[in-house]
Amino acid sequence: MPAFRDIPGSARLPWQLLIGHLRHRRRPLTLTQRWAALPLSGAPTSLPVSVHWNAQMVPFIEAENDRDLAVGLGMVHGHLRLAQIEFLRRVSQGRLCEWLGPLACDLDHSLRTIDLPRATPAMLDSLPATTRAWLQGFAGGLNHIVDHVLKDRRRWPEEMRILDVAPAPWSVSDLLTLSRLNCADFTWSVWPRLLPLRQGENWPHIWQTLMRHSGGPPIPDAETPPLSANGLAMLGASFGKPGGSNALAIDARLGAGGTAKLSGDPHLPVVLPGFWLLAGLHCPSLQSVGYMLPGLPAVMVGRNASIAWGGTSLHAASSDLFDVSDEPDSAFHQRSETLRPRWAKPRKVDSTESKWGPVMTDTPALSKMLGVGEGKGGRLAMRWMGHEPSDEISALLSVARSQNFTEFQQSLEDFAVAGQNMVYADVDGNIGQVMAARLPARAPQRPDDMVLPADAMRDWEHTLNIKDLPSHYNPPEGFVASANNRPSPDSDILVSCFFSPFDRVNRLRQRLAEVDSVDTALLRELQGDVHSAGALPLRDRLLTLMGDKGEHIQQILSAWNGDYDTDSDGALVFEFLLYHFALGLYGKEGLPILTANWDPRGLLNADLHTRSESDLQCAMQRALPALTKALRKHRYWGQVHRLRINHPLSALPLLGRRWRFGERAVAGANETLMKSAHGLSGKRHYVGMSSTARYLFDLGDIDDNWFVMLGGQDGEPGSAAFFDQLPLWEKNEAIQIPMDLQQVRASFTAHTSVIAPGAAAPGD
Repeated sequence: MPAFRDIPGSARLPWQLLIGHLRHRRRPLTLTQRWAALPLSGAPTSLPVSVHWNAQMVPFIEAENDRDLAVGLGMVHGHLRLAQIEFLRRVSQGRLCEWLGPLACDLDHSLRTIDLPRATPAMLDSLPATTRAWLQGFAGGLNHIVDHVLKDRRRWPEEMRILDVAPAPWSVSDLLTLSRLNCADFTWSVWPRLLPLRQGENWPHIWQTLMRHSGGPPIPDAETPPLSANGLAMLGASFGKPGGSNALAIDARLGAGGTAKLSGDPHLPVVLPGFWLLAGLHCPSLQSVGYMLPGLPAVMVGRNASIAWGGTSLHAASSDLFDVSDEPDSAFHQRSETLRPRWAKPRKVDSTESKWGPVMTDTPALSKMLGVGEGKGGRLAMRWMGHEPSDEISALLSVARSQNFTEFQQSLEDFAVAGQNMVYADVDGNIGQVMAARLPARAPQRPDDMVLPADAMRDWEHTLNIKDLPSHYNPPEGFVASANNRPSPDSDILVSCFFSPFDRVNRLRQRLAEVDSVDTALLRELQGDVHSAGALPLRDRLLTLMGDKGEHIQQILSAWNGDYDTDSDGALVFEFLLYHFALGLYGKEGLPILTANWDPRGLLNADLHTRSESDLQCAMQRALPALTKALRKHRYWGQVHRLRINHPLSALPLLGRRWRFGERAVAGANETLMKSAHGLSGKRHYVGMSSTARYLFDLGDIDDNWFVMLGGQDGEPGSAAFFDQLPLWEKNEAIQIPMDLQQVRASFTAHTSVIAPGAAAPGD
């Protein structure tokens, strides 16, 4: 509930939203209209820049030099995703209240405490001249769009017209801080689930069990509103890449036709506009195609003429929580900042700093979210690798220019956060895998508690990077694969306490072992694979507990092959049985232990082999009647396993209907290759994360590059390209983006925008 002083200002937000929705009806926009809206004259380029577009509004930018290419890329990002990147800028800087009023002040206070921009000044000072020029060009392109939009409110993106907020000029500092938002640590989404459990008497047993059997972090809740005071949880779930991915590289010996191949599919929260933006880039010194993050001018996943690269979240523990309850007052100092909420007076907020990092529990909103503070759970400070300067943008720009594995590795030496398992393939048929991360030099064993004693900060005195972490080059099996699994079981380096189960990576290995050579058709098939081999042993164990009860249920389960197709009755019965059996075994008070981690099946499976048979049979007896009742209402997996295509504003009461773009059955499950994660559920539910993008490269052909997103390129909700790729995604088809310039000009013929030079771009 807002403070009394905030009530008038807080009431303005729903009023503004209501009036804005009534005043600004959605405008259907054709691709021709969207291309016509791009301001082409007076751009801060030295020479003309051509942007070739295909029918899905994917741009291929052709320029004569680096600076002009960066300007063109900035214009494309701004034109396609202006509202999104403006919103993300305010999240990264803790300035949401400037748009949303006093209701966002607690969230902003949390974000200011976390302090994403802390390393920005040092990063700015140490930028290489080439990267600085690139970022200045990109900011110049963004600002060309901003200047154009500011001249006429009708040009504002729909969300900004409704809120009546204007875009603002961008600096290189803004871009660097925005990059830190996308480096948020995935463990931040773990802490809010586990810290309240830590206050119970049985916490040591819970922690030991999690360390022994648990898969990973909690699955984002598809029904959680996008904004709350829970800044840490929001950052971890939305930007900490909690979902993971699959990535696979095949060498020339195993690859059909004697060529290396690389494929993958990131798994992220389902939202429109999505987290990815496709583009092709061409100038004399840089040619690449691939996925970028909106507002960041570097290819995260893609290829150039010589190499291709992809990756998955390393789930690296780039943060630690320290108990500083017993430290003297002299160990802390206050940092004050001013919030400037819309419709209210400015206010100062304080955060406590220490050598361990910001003291999270001294900020009321964070303390409440973490379930600690006020005498509960101690005084906790957070050390995060992202508070130290690093240079991920230079690293990725260098990757895009790399010609071989050695250059690829060297390019990633200053890549610190968020840690990635990077896979590699090249035109000579070689493959590799590296850990791109910077980590404290911790002891190899997992800790005894998730909160560390204050003196454990000594581990942060020395750090490790890609040169110190395990890597693979041309392994004898002919492939490298990552699915967020523990990367090297025998490593003497503690990378993380939480990884995905081995289900997905084992499925990749199983399918590859079945063939003599791997072609692109098989790689595409794997991206749509919904089989869960790991579910079948668990199914068999549950069947032994049923005795002569539930004959119809037993028949369905026995016949189930482990596929999570939308028309599968076996998948439905299995998942509902898991939920009701877990409820019968642990009770409502015990379920949070299961749902606090990524893989409830891992913990449940452990108890199925250690708990007494009588306890297990009693749990089954309690589960079967509830399961039978649930099955009267639902018959197939797709009836309960649903994919909603929503904008963040869909969470608004009543008005949110405008921002919902359909619901449909979806195949897959928590640990199938075609991931559609749902947690533990005994009713109709919505997917929290899924395979939001796919990519596939055959290194034998410079033009054999395929992509598709769960959504679309354009961030304007009325645009024909807002979610036009959804049918392709559902059919597991893809869009080709060639690299050969003649082929680009021949195939990207939907429209060509020619950017005309004007004034020089300002520096930072």
